[in-house]
Formats: sequence, C-alpha cells, structure tokens
Amino acid sequence: MQTTACFVRRCLPSCRAALLLFLGLLLPAVVGAEEVTAVLAGPGEPATAGGHVSLWVNLLNASAGEVSGSFRPKYDAKLLADGRSLDTTLALRHPSEAGAVRIPSGGFARREYVLLLPETLAGTVVVEVPELSAGRVAIDIRPAEKADGVAEGDKSKSSFARLVQESGSTKSKEYSPGQFFKEHFFGYEPFYFIAGTETPNAKFQISLRYQVVSSEGPLAQKFPPLMGLNAAYTQTSLWDWNAPSAPFFDSSYKPELLYLWQHVDRRRWADWFRLDLQGGLQHESNGKADADSRSLNIAYLRPTAVFGKEDGLQLTLAPRVWCYLGGLDDNPDLADYRGYADLRTIVGWQRGLQLSATGHLGDDRNHGSLQLDLTYPMMRLLSGSFSLYLYAQYFNGYGESLLLYNQRSESFRIGFGLYR
Repeated sequence: MQTTACFVRRCLPSCRAALLLFLGLLLPAVVGAEEVTAVLAGPGEPATAGGHVSLWVNLLNASAGEVSGSFRPKYDAKLLADGRSLDTTLALRHPSEAGAVRIPSGGFARREYVLLLPETLAGTVVVEVPELSAGRVAIDIRPAEKADGVAEGDKSKSSFARLVQESGSTKSKEYSPGQFFKEHFFGYEPFYFIAGTETPNAKFQISLRYQVVSSEGPLAQKFPPLMGLNAAYTQTSLWDWNAPSAPFFDSSYKPELLYLWQHVDRRRWADWFRLDLQGGLQHESNGKADADSRSLNIAYLRPTAVFGKEDGLQLTLAPRVWCYLGGLDDNPDLADYRGYADLRTIVGWQRGLQLSATGHLGDDRNHGSLQLDLTYPMMRLLSGSFSLYLYAQYFNGYGESLLLYNQRSESFRIGFGLYR
C-alpha cells in the first residue's frame, strides 16, 4: 500500500498537466462552431438538361474570432418546380476537400459541388439544401436536344412533374457495407505478420481505428470537432512455432478511446509542416490468469509533427507521455521498465522506403528498449500487383511481451505488412 500511494502521488501531477494541456488545445476548436453561416451560390448562366451544374457552398464567419466549419462529401438536396419536389444529391467535386476547416473572423471558406440534371428537366428550377439552411438558388435549364432536333422540353407541358411521378418523391439510400467500412475504419498502429529463427518465432500485430461520429450526420455538422472521437483496438501476439503444438507465447490486447485532432495548423503554417494531436485512455492486458496475469491502464497525450512535403523526404516525430491509472497489482514494478514516455521517429517517403525507430526508457535507465521497423511498399513493384509492404523488424530491450516485461530480449524478424 505504501508503494502504491507513493506511486500515485508521483504520477498525479503529470496526469493533471497532460490533461490540462490537451483540453487547452481542444477547446478553441469547439468554441464558436455555431457562428458559421452557410450560403448557397448557383451558376451565372443557364444549364442544359442531362448535364451537370456547379453550385458553391460558402461558409461565412461574421463573429469576432476564428471559428470551425465543415464540408460534407455530399448533401441531400431538392429540386422544386410546378409545386412538386424531386430529391437529389449535391456531390463535392473534389472529395479530398471534405472535412473541417478553420475560418478567420470576417472570412469565408467555399467548396464546389456538382448537381446532375435529369434529361427530362427544363425551365426554371429551384435548388434547396435543407441540411444547410443556406437559402435557395434558381437555375434556368435549357431542354436537351435530341438527334432529330426536337427539344425534349417541348414534348410535355410538365416534364418535371412527369419526372417526379416516375422517380417518386423519396430518394432511396442504399446501404453499402464496403462504403461504410471505408468511411469509418482506418489503419492505426502498424499492421504486420513477421517471423524469425529465435523463440518465439512469429509475431503479428493487427490494429484498427473507428471514427465514432459520422462525418455526414447532423451532430458532426453542428460540432465538427466531434469527428475526432475514435475507438481503437490493437493486438500484438507472439507465436512460438518451435514449441510442441505451436502455442501462442503471449498476446497484448489494447482497446482504447481516443481523440484525434488532425492538421491542427489547417494546412496554413507551411506546406512542409503538419501537426496532429492525440490523447486517450488505453487498457492493456494479456488475458492470462493467476501468476501470468498482466494488466495496466494509462491516460496519454501524443503530438505528432511531420517535416517535409508529402511527395518528398519526410521526418516524423511522435513523442508520447502517459500516466498510469489505478493499481498495478499484477505487475507492481512495471513502471520501472515501461517508464512514462516513449518516442517514435520516422524517416523516409510516404510512397517509398521508411525507417521507424521507437524507444523508451524505464525509471531505471538500463531498462529501456529500442525497436526498428524498416518497410518498403510492394505497390511499387510489378505495376502495383501486391498491396503489401515488405517488413523487417529488430527489437532489443525489455518489454517485447507483456508477460516477460522485466526480461531482456533481442529479436530480428521479417515478413509482410498491410499498414505501417
């Protein structure tokens, strides 16, 4: 009990400092999200039925300070004419421009959206985007010309009414599991399978991050910073092929809840610099019982700074500091080996060779570890036939397995990775 009390007294100041720093960086992004006014702007000339027309969504900031806004990949819209309505969609012309933006006082941000016009539509049509409350835009639509020169709009007094009748007043939204996965699941920690000659021979790690708040939902539109809320899961397993029946030697299961604030600079400081912030709560355990049981809980903060342009050589620095939450009854001296901070350094090219070095020091300086990961994308070989990375890893120090966190080990393994 005395050891635990001493440990808690030593840990709490660093926990409070990390929490206050993280909240101080987060709050400016949340405050003022309601100060954005959306305005829809239409084309300056008539459009042609069957073609497409560009509309602009403008977010205006009339407040006294900088605020946050957000552009969705697409918006539900309505075409209004003849007292009827037709449901349709506005799609962002450049999907990579979706997401949150910072808007200075008195400034604005705008994005171009594309609306596909039905071939049977002609006359003056009003476009409305209910989700934006951005007003309406009137578009003059010329009838499409058929090969025989007869205008489609001349064949009916109300081609729009017929279109509504044929299509129905409600637009169906098909659910696509693949699209849902793409929009919500992301790579997180490195994802690989490697093997070597020393026991335990094989090592693999799976890791995924899930964005909790949908970027297309009303909550994200009203409070864009909420899109940074994520859940993640990482599992690291050591597999002993040399032992009878080839059992798993040890596994670490790491679920966590985190907040990720990407592009803190909003791409305005420099085109060769990027800053991300991440903070969260993580549990780690090995799922074993009795004397082999290991578990811990931490609260952490990790800033990530990237130096270099996306298409050139880059240097990434990602220090992480943490404090332990609750007791360490299963492994009371774990902090002596894990310590309270680590540093990941990455040098290389986004689409080429990368070297990652992750190191930490325990409370005792000789209780640290170093892990080197060298990766190369096979997508650059054989015309992109393989969506894998060649993966080589070297580890030296304490804590490669949670079970033997207080025993030193050295290993070299090679294999393949899905994410680095």
